[in-house]
Amino acid sequence: MSDKLDIATLLKEHAPLMARVATTYEADESLREDLIQDMSLAVWRALESFRGEANIKTFIARIAHNRAVDHVLKETRRHDRHNLDEPLESISSSVTSNKQDIEIDLMTALRKLAIGYRQVIALQLEGFNQAEIGIALGLTEANVAQRARRGRAQLEQILNRR
Repeated sequence: MSDKLDIATLLKEHAPLMARVATTYEADESLREDLIQDMSLAVWRALESFRGEANIKTFIARIAHNRAVDHVLKETRRHDRHNLDEPLESISSSVTSNKQDIEIDLMTALRKLAIGYRQVIALQLEGFNQAEIGIALGLTEANVAQRARRGRAQLEQILNRR
């Protein structure tokens, strides 16, 4: 995987995944762009250690989520910038306004979840199964199932308050 073309292709192929992960963790567009760049750099650096124990998408998702968690912790310590009630202003999508409103509401609600629940729910929304999520986050499938159940319950409460 050390070939520059392979790395560039891999990053381009998984850029939407990293963008969605970043959107789940960061509302500010400029900080989100920085986070995506940070994720890309982390993936590039980590590719040397990729042993093929999980599929590449799971490997990249794990790195992206870890960088996002680090970003949130760093930003929280540095500033209290995260106004969790502020909806995301731009989600690039060519869908109807109603569906876009639902996506914005969901992303805003996801950012209100505790990080452990947010990670699991975000990966489920990406289509990962419990085993893959466990690998990506270093959890057992039982822990993933428990976090998913609790996260969905909290997410439902948040969305019903609207």
